Amino acid sequence: MGHDTAEWVFIGVVIAILVYVGVDSWIVQKEVEEVPADAETIKVTGQQWFWSFEHADGTKEISTLHLKKGHAYNFEIYSKDVMHSFNIPDWVVFEDAVPGHVNHAWFAPDQTGEFPIQCREYCGLLHYNMRGSLIVEDTP
Repeated sequence: MGHDTAEWVFIGVVIAILVYVGVDSWIVQKEVEEVPADAETIKVTGQQWFWSFEHADGTKEISTLHLKKGHAYNFEIYSKDVMHSFNIPDWVVFEDAVPGHVNHAWFAPDQTGEFPIQCREYCGLLHYNMRGSLIVEDTP
């Protein structure tokens, strides 16, 4: 028995849709993962029970991170002790901090204000207290 023309058209349409979705997904993934060349690198370290931040110029901050609006930032995320998850929920930044491993995330804030930073991985008795603040300021 042969296939009907309608079946071949249906198969062709399904294949075309899958190719379109696959190519579009690949393009979006490439854009999301490609860190801008001018992004400032910030070392983010999680440890029981606070976050510390080290800017490229050596400036260090604990629990509060100051960034400039309109600049891109590349986070190198570390852990000194146990698993943590670095999360800035208002900016959809979410990446694990794994002992002995460096993970990366980047973003470019486009509005000023104060935003919460939190740990999203249970890391011990005072996990609930592992919070911080992101303060995004206008560029001078």
